[in-house]
Amino acid sequence: MTGISNGRMGMMLLVGTETILFSSFIGVYIVLRAAASNWPPLGTPHLSLDLSSVNTAILLFSTIQVYRRRIGQTFLLGCLFLLLQALEFLRLYARGLTLQTGTYGALFYTLITCHGLHVLGGLVILSVAFRKAAWVEYAELYWHFVTGIWLVLFAVIYIV
Repeated sequence: MTGISNGRMGMMLLVGTETILFSSFIGVYIVLRAAASNWPPLGTPHLSLDLSSVNTAILLFSTIQVYRRRIGQTFLLGCLFLLLQALEFLRLYARGLTLQTGTYGALFYTLITCHGLHVLGGLVILSVAFRKAAWVEYAELYWHFVTGIWLVLFAVIYIV
């Protein structure tokens, strides 16, 4: 007996496997970036920090809300994060950053979309937690994971 509920153990295993997934993606990004003579490639639109910084603040605030067990507020902030992420995609696409731009564009959209899908999954877990109190701790654990992954992605892709 570990003293850990099956649900918590399951969520910990899920977070562990998802950490490996994101570590692999981020590792590929770092290796390809280090091998490139120019990053981003010449003529490729540069990422701006304006909207992505606001989105980072929203996600950080949402993780404080889930810690305080304010599931509804966390859910709404997560929805806002996804909405602003979609707006960011549209802005970048209009400036010429697409999947066809090359390795840089493909990696950017793969990493950020994968994270967005995990945020969407977190919203599903939050919606279950809103109705089933037993799920609140699982939702909190997963939401902290989603926020932590975003902080790493934001640092590696937008800042460094």
